[in-house]
This record gives sequence, C-alpha cells and structure tokens, in this order.
Amino acid sequence: MLFQNLSPSPALSITQFFDIDAFRPAEFVADARSVPLNLANFHTARAIVQLPFCQVAVLTSFPRIVDVSYRAAHGVVMFQLEDRHEVSVNGMSVNRPAFISMRGNVDLQFVEPRGSLHAIITLGAGLQDREWFDTPDELCPFTPDADALATVRSVTTGILQAASARPELLQEPRSALAFQESLLLAIDEMFRRSRPPELAGRLASRGYCRLVRMIDDYVAFHAASAIYSADLADQCGVSVRTLGTAVASVRGMSLHRYLRLKQLWSARAQLVKGSDAITVTSCARANGFYHMGEFARLYRATFHETASGTLARARGTD
Repeated sequence: MLFQNLSPSPALSITQFFDIDAFRPAEFVADARSVPLNLANFHTARAIVQLPFCQVAVLTSFPRIVDVSYRAAHGVVMFQLEDRHEVSVNGMSVNRPAFISMRGNVDLQFVEPRGSLHAIITLGAGLQDREWFDTPDELCPFTPDADALATVRSVTTGILQAASARPELLQEPRSALAFQESLLLAIDEMFRRSRPPELAGRLASRGYCRLVRMIDDYVAFHAASAIYSADLADQCGVSVRTLGTAVASVRGMSLHRYLRLKQLWSARAQLVKGSDAITVTSCARANGFYHMGEFARLYRATFHETASGTLARARGTD
C-alpha cells in the first residue's frame, strides 16, 4: 500500500519493475544477485530520499534468495516496515520483528519466502559516530522493542510521504536536517531498547554461510557436470548431513532443490541472451542436465514457460 500512496518528485525517486530481466541491471548496480522463488505476478519497487547526511531507501521485494555485498564505510541499518517475519539472514531465522546493522564490508545471504517491504538507511561521512556499530565488517542483528520499532517505521514512512507531497521541505536545508534528526533519534532509541541474538546462533551461521559459498563456487566451476552430494560434501570437508543443514539454514530449502535451482537459473540466464549459437539442448547440457524431459518439466514448473519459449522471446520471434 505504501507505494500506491507515493508519487515521484524532485525529492523522491521511485522505480518499479514488472519483469525480472528488466530488474537485473538495477540489481547488479547494488552488487546483489537474486534467485526468484516464484515469477508469477512479479513486481518490485524502490523509493529513495536523500537527506543531508544519509539516504533512506524503501524496497518492496519478491520471494527470492539473494546474495548482496554491502560496502558501507559509515554504516547501514535495515528493518522491515511490515510484520512479515519469514526471512533469514546469513542462516539466522527472523521469525519476529528485527533489524540489522553493519559497517564496513559485509556479505549477506537472505531468504525471503514471501518478499517484504523494508527500509535501508545508509549513513554518510558527515554524521558523527552514534555508537550504533560495535564490530566492523560484521552483521549485527537485534530484536527491537515493539514501540521503538513502530516509531522508526512511522518516521521513515513520514519522510517518504513528505518527499512525495511536499518536496520543497526536503530541499530546504534546515527542514531536511530536521527530518534527518527525527529519524536518527528514533533509531537511537531503537538501538538503546534492543537486544542482540544469542552468540552461539551467530557463530553457527557463519560456518553455514561459508559452506554455502563453497557450494556456489563448486557449482559455478563444474557447471556442465552432474553434481553428487557425496562428492560435494567431500570437497567441502563435511558430511552430507552437515551440508544439507547448512543449505536449509542459509537458503531455506533442501540441498537437492538448491542445486537444481542454481542450474536452472544459470540455464535461463544463457537462454535470455538469445544468441543464435544457443539451443535449448546445448544450454541444458551446459548446466548439468542430460535428461531433456526432466529439464523441460523443471524449467516450466519454475519459470511458467518453456525453455524454447524463453529463447524465442529473447530472439523476438515468439
């Protein structure tokens, strides 16, 4: 509902995407890589307001697995604007309201089964340290006080609404600083009244994230080969059970489904290029599929179209 009540203005940029392939370039700019879990009724949108020393971005996402690399020298704070808690971050399940903070270079692995509406506050060099970030280059999740979180949400949406309806307020320096100060004070209180998660859970998630990165590297290097869980576990130096637990924790699905999803998206990425040198069969085999009937069934179930249909659309011949 938030985006339905906003209009672009000189103080508010809004970008909407109704096609995953149109969304990809914007995602690459943010150094993110998504694997959608459902392409039906695809839609994502992003709104951005620039305050004097920080940026407020609000995004509506879609069901997906996403890896994103943040390079935030002065810090980032992220929180959901709606109570959709089915999200995991670096293997840590978020089953209640939460927010995360980080400063420096941090790699995040999200699973969003239903998508969410969330805000990203990126701090600039002009702000004094407000002691929000304890350890650089490390994700810090928190469980906030409900009232403090509600205040931050209200202030954030109020800034977007003002930027839409009264852009001159955000373009006048003193007024813009007042909006920024209200937001910073609300986040101050949210940090003050929050509590971090258990340390053991954070340490376990680090190991699982490392294993998933090893899986991703292995799949990319052996794209055209059949991948067997025992060989993969041996390569990672763990048991198949541990590997399965890591994938379930970080990616929210079984090891088998995850490997198949990676290979299917790799195949689709080649098909959408529409090269005359590509055929459906060669593309399937280049991504580890040697049973064309299985490839066709999985492709259609995942993308709601045939592989030949994707290729024809990419070539403009459908």
